[in-house]
Amino acid sequence: MIRKSVVVMAAGLALVSGAAVAQTIRIGFSSALTGPAALASQWEKWGVEMAVDEINASGGLVGRKVEIVSVDNRCNPTEGANSARKLIQEKVVAIIGGHCSSATLAMMPIIQEAKIPLITGVSSSPKIGEMSGAGGNPYMFRINPDDLMMAQALTEYLGQKKTFRTIAILGEDSDFGRGAGSAFAPLAQKAGMQVISTDYTPQMIPDFTPVLTRIAQRKPDAIALFMLGADQMNLIRTAMQMGLRIPYTGRAELGGKIVELVAAGGMEGTVTAWTYSPDIDNPTNKKFAAEMLKKHNTVATLQSWAGYDSMRAYAEAIRLMNGADSEKIREGLTKVKFTMLHGKTVTFDANNQAGKVVVIQSARNKKVDILDLYELK
Repeated sequence: MIRKSVVVMAAGLALVSGAAVAQTIRIGFSSALTGPAALASQWEKWGVEMAVDEINASGGLVGRKVEIVSVDNRCNPTEGANSARKLIQEKVVAIIGGHCSSATLAMMPIIQEAKIPLITGVSSSPKIGEMSGAGGNPYMFRINPDDLMMAQALTEYLGQKKTFRTIAILGEDSDFGRGAGSAFAPLAQKAGMQVISTDYTPQMIPDFTPVLTRIAQRKPDAIALFMLGADQMNLIRTAMQMGLRIPYTGRAELGGKIVELVAAGGMEGTVTAWTYSPDIDNPTNKKFAAEMLKKHNTVATLQSWAGYDSMRAYAEAIRLMNGADSEKIREGLTKVKFTMLHGKTVTFDANNQAGKVVVIQSARNKKVDILDLYELK
């Protein structure tokens, strides 16, 4: 009887040990899976999934496969906080996303209390960096430049080239639209441009004709656009239908399905600042962009880049520390050096910020061109 019990116990321990080896590394993904930012969030999710597929195909991390657990935050602070709590309950070891800055800011105290790292590659409020790392929250990391960095790079470029004299600001009525527009305006004026009007429209607005009519009457040299996803596409289509030929600047997207509007001549003369371009010429980025186009029939976007490189940053941290618990991952991020898709090798600074490269790009002759990879100090 005693011998039989020992055999059964040994078999049970073997099963437990086998289960531990096979246990997946659970990474949370919090983004706006529904609502006005759902399209851009879908692009981000595709980037995360592509990175995970590549990692798992090459054997996983520390002998384990990676699993993504997705939760909708609707780009809303309350839902952002709730999404963090749900992911903690799901036993994730790290989180990617947040997407909208207000949702990310709401998640920050929750992930800090739970001691679970969060990387964003989309949220651009300067407050996030101010409050991360040495700013108080050692679990918050960011791989993209913030609104002030983007505005600084773009306005310095436009000022040096004397591209536009008068600017009309047009943004979505959201934390991104107002935050990015507010960061851009004083720096544009400092660089010698005149801001002649500022408008913010509700997200998912059905008709942009009234606001575009007002802006056209003011005859700006360019519209500084701070609007994402479906809203930007609808606005540009409306401008094309109205026969407007005003270039865009600011943070106008030139990737994803919007390249179809570029090819149709709807964005000629545009000069914009962004965090990523599928046209950056290096083998890793070319492979990523080609795979995104093949798999989803969509040109790679900043959001798909953000998801992809956020997951790659976690993978590098896990490999460096040879472990996948939350605290080792956080420590690994502070030490890791990794090369992002834009080809630059980066580290996280004292405020856990790795985003120092801004892509200045244009729409010319119905094609997207990269004008500069602007590295901020």
